[in-house]
Amino acid sequence: MKQLWDYLKVSCKIELENQLIFRSNFFVSILFVIIRVVMLLALWSALYQGKTQVEGISLATMKCYTIVSIVFELFIACKVENSITEKVKDGSISMMLTRPASYPVTLFIEHLAGTFQAVVVWVVPYLLVIFLCGFAKGAQLYLGPWFWLSAAGAYLLMFFYQFFFGMIAFWTQEINGFLQARDAVMLVFSGSMVPLWFFPGRLFSIAQYLPFQAMYSTPLSIMIGKIAGADIRTALLVQAGWILGFGFLAQFCWRKSRRRMIVNGG
Repeated sequence: MKQLWDYLKVSCKIELENQLIFRSNFFVSILFVIIRVVMLLALWSALYQGKTQVEGISLATMKCYTIVSIVFELFIACKVENSITEKVKDGSISMMLTRPASYPVTLFIEHLAGTFQAVVVWVVPYLLVIFLCGFAKGAQLYLGPWFWLSAAGAYLLMFFYQFFFGMIAFWTQEINGFLQARDAVMLVFSGSMVPLWFFPGRLFSIAQYLPFQAMYSTPLSIMIGKIAGADIRTALLVQAGWILGFGFLAQFCWRKSRRRMIVNGG
């Protein structure tokens, strides 16, 4: 356990140092996030023009939903797939098998380190902007234990989800095109850009059968009170089902991938 803790501390330090080294990339990323926030806020302001509420949600709450959605995306962002693909390509994946800790555990620690960097550099500053600039003023938010439990569930689900898809690299060795197509579908059906309750009936039904809503829509809907009461328990049970499902698939695919190990360049 001490070795894992030491590895986590070293990984956190490396993540922060990398962020300081690639400053230009950091500032460009900030610019694109700001542009995205401004465009979405302008869009919702236009859609709410002349209306106090839409689907029971006020404009202030919708603005807060939009900004928190982007912050939440930064929080659960995961580079697991890229890490797996790079190690499969250069053959260093074989070195992971010689470590005391299993590769999935090592990956999760690296994911935690990436989250630490994101919280320090991105999440905390953006949350301060939300409250200091008054974006949360008038918004009806629920930040109780159910929200945080759902947020933790979304974080874990994202890790297992990306680990599962990262295993595809053992068979194809290049998955970028596939991931781009998948992420486009996730952007639509996760509720991160447009809340799912605005979807027409058929699209809303499709979204309920996909794991994406458990990553974004569930915690964000709990936060603004769109999911409340007994519906919270139902939503958390669905989320837990997706976590267990992808957790099992990730472990199963890892065992299969180890048997099919192809080392390139080493």
